[in-house]
Amino acid sequence: MKKRKIWAALGTGMVLFLCVQTVSAEEGYKGPDDPAAVKAAQEAVNRLGPDRGAISVKGEILGIVGLKSVQIKGISVEVNKMLTDLGAKKVGEKIQVSLSGDVLFDFDKWNIKKAAEKTLYKLVKAIKGLRVKEILIEGHTDAKGSEEYNLALSQRRADAVKAWLIEKGGLEGTKIITKGHGESKPIAPNTNPDGSDNPQGRAKNRRVEIYVSLLGE
Repeated sequence: MKKRKIWAALGTGMVLFLCVQTVSAEEGYKGPDDPAAVKAAQEAVNRLGPDRGAISVKGEILGIVGLKSVQIKGISVEVNKMLTDLGAKKVGEKIQVSLSGDVLFDFDKWNIKKAAEKTLYKLVKAIKGLRVKEILIEGHTDAKGSEEYNLALSQRRADAVKAWLIEKGGLEGTKIITKGHGESKPIAPNTNPDGSDNPQGRAKNRRVEIYVSLLGE
C-alpha cells in the first residue's frame, strides 16, 4: 500500500513539476492556483487531445472507450466497462456490438446456445444502463449455401436474438427491429485469392450486429 502511495505521489509530482517548469520559465511560479499555472496545464491537456490520452469530463458525461466522439450523459463506470468488454464501437450515431455467429449458434441453427447467454446478459445489463431509443439487430452469414437459404437463416438468427433479449433479458418495453442480410454484407473474404476456401474469413462473416440508438439529451 505504501508503494502505491509513493508511486501515485511521484506521478502527481511529475505533472506538477512539468507545469511549474513551463510557468517558471516565463513568469515565475506562484502556486497551483496561479492563473498562469492553470493556463499552462490546460494547454498541455489540449495539446494531448482525445486520441493521445486526454479525457473530456463534464458533469456526469463520460466518453466510452472505443466510441471516440460519443458522450453519454449519466453513464456509469460499470456500463462503460461492459461496453468496452463487448467491443462496442460508434457507427454513425449508434453504438454497435458485433457478436460471432459461432458463439451464439450451433452450425446451421438459430437457437441461442446456453454458453452464449453470459455475453447476452452482459449486453442486456449495458443496454439497461443507457437511454435507448431503439435497437436494430442484423443477421449475417457466410457464402456457403444458396443466397435464398442464407437470407432466411440470417433473419431467423436476428429474430432469435430479439426473442432472447425480450424473454430472458427483460427488454419487452424496448423497440427492437430485426433485419437479415444473408451473405450480402461480408466483412472478410469467403475464399482465398486462388479460389480455395477461407474458413477464417467465413467465420468472421457469420455474425449478428446489434445497433443501439440513443435518446437525445
